[in-house]
Amino acid sequence: MKQRLVFITNIAAPYQVKFCYALQEHFDTEFWFYDQLTARRPDWWKVPLGDRCRVLSGSRFIGPLNYVSFDVFKQLNRFEPDIILLGGFTPLHSLILKIAKRKGSKVVVLSEPIRDVSNEDNASDKLLERVNAKWKTRILHHMFAGADLIFGMGQVARDQFVREFGFTDKQVVNAPYPIDIEVYFDHPLRVKRRGDPIRILFGNRLIDRYQPLVALEAYRALKRDYPNLSLALNRDGHLYEACRDYIKEHDLEGVTFLDDIDAWDNMHLVYRESDILVLPATYSNGNITIIEACASGMGTIVSRHVDNVSRHLKEGENCFKCEPTAESLEASLRNYLEVPELLEIHGALSKQNVEHRRNSSTALTYRDLIAQANLI
Repeated sequence: MKQRLVFITNIAAPYQVKFCYALQEHFDTEFWFYDQLTARRPDWWKVPLGDRCRVLSGSRFIGPLNYVSFDVFKQLNRFEPDIILLGGFTPLHSLILKIAKRKGSKVVVLSEPIRDVSNEDNASDKLLERVNAKWKTRILHHMFAGADLIFGMGQVARDQFVREFGFTDKQVVNAPYPIDIEVYFDHPLRVKRRGDPIRILFGNRLIDRYQPLVALEAYRALKRDYPNLSLALNRDGHLYEACRDYIKEHDLEGVTFLDDIDAWDNMHLVYRESDILVLPATYSNGNITIIEACASGMGTIVSRHVDNVSRHLKEGENCFKCEPTAESLEASLRNYLEVPELLEIHGALSKQNVEHRRNSSTALTYRDLIAQANLI
């Protein structure tokens, strides 16, 4: 008989919903979400939840408390999970941890690195450190010291949780984030010759730390020399109007926004129709867009401030890296534009490098990490 596992997290991201059903291979699994969608995500993110996922009723987002829901306790009594995965170090999750431990459940907390910023869109790459936030790091450790296991989403997160928050080496492991990339592997490699049309994709939200205006500035400089170049930009984010103004001010041709995505299961077509992903971020924990681009077989350019990509991105072998400036991004793009045959070479290696990020592999990794910690 499989052990019962529940994952409790903020929103019903489509890749989380898909991952719930991949975990059924190893556990009797349910996923519970505080909200199906927020204003920060497009409508096409809403996907059918199936019979193993649910949105908790009566959930509310209350500033520093994050999400609050009384329904979560009702559902815990109904499901009686053996293992609880909690998405994030929130006050409610600290309470769930304490109650669950009394009832004999094992508890795993998952989190990305915690930055020392006032909001998620902030461009800073500064992480929360003990030296600058002694009480905050102490309180966080006290709230979650009883966790059986902590999944740091990447090595940077794992190191921060041990070094700055005081969790033990044995308690914290580096774990992968679920990603829905199965269909991307079916995309053909990009076979290009000099002068062929090439589409650049800025797939991340239009926010300060991802720097869409840097991408536009680099594109503007390149368009004069490569008239067959085009650029597709994400539609979401508070810098949308600033991007539109820049395009209009400089009379840029060949720039489009991703306005016509109608469903999550069709999002992969954006990648299939693109050739080079760019992410000149001032901070990123290794965005899902990078894995999606690799599985699709695209060329990839990321800034040196993007963490947790060392396993699947090898500079000069299947990607180029840049500083988070327009000049540096432009120079990296010229590598592909001058020798477009590199797109096929890099794309083939990238597909190989992210095979381990298929949902079936990630589900097995979670099962193994939980087993190695003697939680099953």
